[in-house]
Amino acid sequence: MVLLKLCWLLMVINALTIGGGFVMLPLLQKEFVENYHWLTNQEFLDAIAIGQLTPGPLTVMNAVIGYKISGLIGAVLAMVSSYLPCVVIVTIVAKYYYDYRESKIVKSSFKGIKPAVIGLLSAVAISLGNTALVDPLTLGIAIISFVVIAFTKTDPSFVIVGAGILGAILL
Repeated sequence: MVLLKLCWLLMVINALTIGGGFVMLPLLQKEFVENYHWLTNQEFLDAIAIGQLTPGPLTVMNAVIGYKISGLIGAVLAMVSSYLPCVVIVTIVAKYYYDYRESKIVKSSFKGIKPAVIGLLSAVAISLGNTALVDPLTLGIAIISFVVIAFTKTDPSFVIVGAGILGAILL
């Protein structure tokens, strides 16, 4: 029953989120951490960090979560459930994209969706920040990481690895 819920949640969230994979984070955090208590905030953060070190970060993150919930079969089903809605939707959208891309309704809808995405990402950042930023040192690592990502062209993987090394040395 847990596997069925996991697959259903991943398919629905993947099917209904617009704006890139990170838009899913607030929804995944709410369901996996708050509603079903399958993960702690720290475990959720760990899954995000592991995913960021690999190609396909959100799929790997979902696989880690699936593995935590139900072992290898959970990991495989989580990956399939993450990709299946995307493949179906992209196939359908690709067929009609050029016909409707200049539509005023489509353009206006996306203008309204963008601020909502920022709000969702901010909400999950605050929620996860309360778990991860536990002292001045972790806050400093977060600020430095933000500055490096926001104002340089440094690959985020290097920032994550560097922050992990810094944390291992200093914490």
